[in-house]
Amino acid sequence: MTIAPSSDHGASGHSRQPVSETPETPETNGLPFSLGLLADAALGLLGLSLSAYSLRHHLSFKSGTSADAFCNVSDKVSCDAIAASPYSEIMGVPLGVFGIAFFVSLLLFNVMRAASARSGFVGRMASQTHAVMVIIGVVVSLILGSIALTAVKAFCLVCMGIYLVCILLALSLHYGRAQLARPFRKNAVAVGGLIALMATALAGFSYTQFSSLLVPRPTGLNPQSAQSIVQPPSQPGSQPRQPAPEISLARSAYAGAGEDYRYGNEQAKVIVHEFVDFQCPGCAVLAATIKEIKAKYAPRVLFVFRNYPLDQTCNHNIRGPFHAHSCAIAGMARCAGQYGKFWEYTELAFSKQAEASAENVLKWGKAVGLAPDAMDVCRKSQDIVNKLKDDVAVADKLGVTGTPILFINGSRYDGDRSAAALTQVLDAALIEVQ
Repeated sequence: MTIAPSSDHGASGHSRQPVSETPETPETNGLPFSLGLLADAALGLLGLSLSAYSLRHHLSFKSGTSADAFCNVSDKVSCDAIAASPYSEIMGVPLGVFGIAFFVSLLLFNVMRAASARSGFVGRMASQTHAVMVIIGVVVSLILGSIALTAVKAFCLVCMGIYLVCILLALSLHYGRAQLARPFRKNAVAVGGLIALMATALAGFSYTQFSSLLVPRPTGLNPQSAQSIVQPPSQPGSQPRQPAPEISLARSAYAGAGEDYRYGNEQAKVIVHEFVDFQCPGCAVLAATIKEIKAKYAPRVLFVFRNYPLDQTCNHNIRGPFHAHSCAIAGMARCAGQYGKFWEYTELAFSKQAEASAENVLKWGKAVGLAPDAMDVCRKSQDIVNKLKDDVAVADKLGVTGTPILFINGSRYDGDRSAAALTQVLDAALIEVQ
């Protein structure tokens, strides 16, 4: 405690008395207290909104009901790429949940700061905990941004928006530092940290209980119902239901524009068509899931691989640059198929998706055993290009506008694409066709 001399003089000499700690009233220099509160509140609400959108997109992406998101700009600027990465979750909980808890806590402390004007224990706790959380938010943003740059090699516009909010909160803290309650008290920050942890725990619990309500209801087949796969007979007095369209299937290299590569029983009564794009993160996830289950169902189900590259080179629906190497990868996969290496190339391309480039298209071909001369012929083959365009034409007739999309016995499936859900759907389909 600082001791200052008194200006009073007595017979006994100079007397001394303690001076109190730094006043906890707003100072006039720096960012005005009320303006700082408003700026922090606006930024907190923006961060909360972005975190909520991030969570909704993540859940939709994982369940397979995700439509084209505004943040999917290219293969390098894609929220799907982030959602597909293992860094999008912590112990199975999406980062969006933690973002929501973080910004809700900041908004709560902001209300406390406004109500107490930094006076008393509550004001000190709210002011100082708010400052510590802002600093933590910037550090976490830098870490996640570095992971996106070096490991995922893609950026999410929504995530970048959240990082920017954290940086702006730090700037607000810097310019309003004169308004920060002083001195720092460990017990005040500890109490504030406990409140933030409780908010995080509540957010995590709410996620586990209500996450299914945040996902749009599927518009296609219901994985819980066998009737959604093979339509039942019409009821008396009802309108007859239209049968699912039959999707063309080329079983010979000399049929149509070329053979459709497939896996399973050629006489199967259940046929699964998957329309995919080699640079689509969701397609890579689906490819891994199909690989997990198709060995089990190969004796009774036929899995057909169809291309729908999101690349203007071979897809007339794509108006600008998006997945710039998708057509080339799809073409080289078909080239590999001519030498019995289609599935090997496909698996390699999906596993190396983040490294897609013109050079690696050829490198992957060499890795599965294709000769340079053979790859050169394939690259110039108009037949391969025509087959890719034929797949796009089939997709157009079925109303496909994005990837990945599954059709089971001609009916579009927009439900959960997890291994457990697809197993249930295929079991139901097999029962119906017995």
